[in-house]
Amino acid sequence: MFEQLRIGIIYKDRAPQFLLDRIPEGTPWKFEIFQDSAILGGPVAPFRDYLAVFFASDSESPDIQRHLSNKFPGAEIVGYTNSDKPIAGGLARNDDGLLIVQFPMPVSLAGYLLEGFGQARKHRKELAVVQKRADDTQEFFAAFADTIESSSSPADRKTGLSLLIDKILAHIKAEECMVYLFGEGSATLQRAYSTGNIQDFDLFERHANSSIVQKVLNSGVPYLNNHYSFELKVPFSKDSVFIRSIVCYPLILRGEKIGAIELVNKISGAFLREDQALLEMMLNPLVTAIRTLDTFERSERLTITDDLTKLYNYRYLMQYLDADVRRCLRYKKKVSLLFIDVDGFKRINDTFGHLVGSQALSEIGQVFRGIVRETDVVGRYGGDEFVIVLPETPLNGAMIIAERIRKKVEECEFVAQNLSIRLTVSLGVANCPKHTLTAEGLIKKADAAMYRAKELSKNSIKVAV
Repeated sequence: MFEQLRIGIIYKDRAPQFLLDRIPEGTPWKFEIFQDSAILGGPVAPFRDYLAVFFASDSESPDIQRHLSNKFPGAEIVGYTNSDKPIAGGLARNDDGLLIVQFPMPVSLAGYLLEGFGQARKHRKELAVVQKRADDTQEFFAAFADTIESSSSPADRKTGLSLLIDKILAHIKAEECMVYLFGEGSATLQRAYSTGNIQDFDLFERHANSSIVQKVLNSGVPYLNNHYSFELKVPFSKDSVFIRSIVCYPLILRGEKIGAIELVNKISGAFLREDQALLEMMLNPLVTAIRTLDTFERSERLTITDDLTKLYNYRYLMQYLDADVRRCLRYKKKVSLLFIDVDGFKRINDTFGHLVGSQALSEIGQVFRGIVRETDVVGRYGGDEFVIVLPETPLNGAMIIAERIRKKVEECEFVAQNLSIRLTVSLGVANCPKHTLTAEGLIKKADAAMYRAKELSKNSIKVAV
C-alpha cells in the first residue's frame, strides 16, 4: 500500500464532493481542502509531503498546473470536473497531457488512482537513489584514476590518497576519516591517514578506539555503532568533543588484511545502510590504490633513505617538504614541521666512539618513526639533526606530537653495543601558513626555534616566531 500522505483539493467557489461512497474505516487518506485564492493569490511557503493535489480544471489549467507544481513539490497535479451524473468518476487526459478526473469518484477508483500515485512516487525515489549512486561511483573512480596516475611521483602519492579518501568523506559526510595500515614488515597497526578535523583524536584512540579497530581486523566483520558515547576532553581547554557514531571496515586485498578504514561522527546523526553500501563499493578500489602506492614507494625506498637510520634522506626530505607546502597553499590545508636535535650528542661520540653513536642515532630514529603516523615524513637532516613533516596537522596538533617525542626519548634507554645510554632532544616547531609560506622558511623557522630551546634549557620545545 502507498505511504500515508496528504491529498489536497483546491476549489474556486464551492468545495466539491470527492467521493460517491463513504470512506471505509482505516483508509489512510487525509484530505485537506483549500480555496484557490489562498494558494494562488501570493507567495506561500511550499506545501510538502502531499501525494496528490486536485484542482478545478479550465482553460487556464496549464498555468495553474505549473504554479501548483511549485507550491506542492513532489505531488501529482490532477485536474477535476464536477459531474451531475449518478455514477461519475471518469478519467481522461487533455491536450496538454494533464490527467482530468470527474468528481465525485467511486471509492474503488480513488483507491486505484491514489495507490498508483504512491507507487510512482516510490519508483521516482528509488530512481533518484540509483542516479545518485551512479554519480558518486563515477566521481570516486575518476579520483581513483587520478590517484593511480600520480603513483609515479613520490611527492604526489600521499596527496593522491588524501584526495581519494576526501571523496569518501564528502559523500558519506562524516566529521573524521582514518585509515589504519600495517607498517612494512610489521604486525603493528598504525594510523596512516586522518583528516585532523577532530582535535586530539589520539586521546580517544588510546582509550577506546584501538580496541574497536583491532576487533574489526581480528574478526573481519564491520563495526557500526550509532549510539556511541565518549567525551573527548581537549587538553588545556574547557571544550569537549563527543564521539557519537562510528563505522569501521577491514581493508582486505585477495584475502590479506592490510588495515582498516573508519569514519566517525556522521554529520546528520547516524550512519545509514546507504552509507555502508557506498563505503563497501569503494573498498576494493581504495585497497588497490593503497597497495599500488605502497609498491611504488617500496621500489624507490632504496634511493631515498638514509643508510644509517633507514629514515628518509635529506634530498627526499626537501623534495617532499617543498611539494607538501605547495599543496598546503593550493588546497588551504596546514602542514607543520618539527626540527629535532639530540642534546649533547658529541659527548656520546667522544666517550663511547662513533660506532656506539651511530647505533644510538639509528635507535632514536626508530623511536620517532614509532610515534608519528604513517603519512608523516621522518628524515635525517644531517649529523644528529632530524626533521619530521606533519601533513594535515595544525600547530596545536604538532605540539602534542612534539611533546610525545620529547617525553618518549627522555624515558628511553638506548642499548648501543651493550651500553645503556640516556638521551634527550630539543625540538623546534613551525607551521605553514602560520609562520611562513615556503619550505625553506619552515626549515629556518623550526631550526631557529630548536636553537632557542637548546640555549634555554635543552630537553624542551619552542615554537617558531
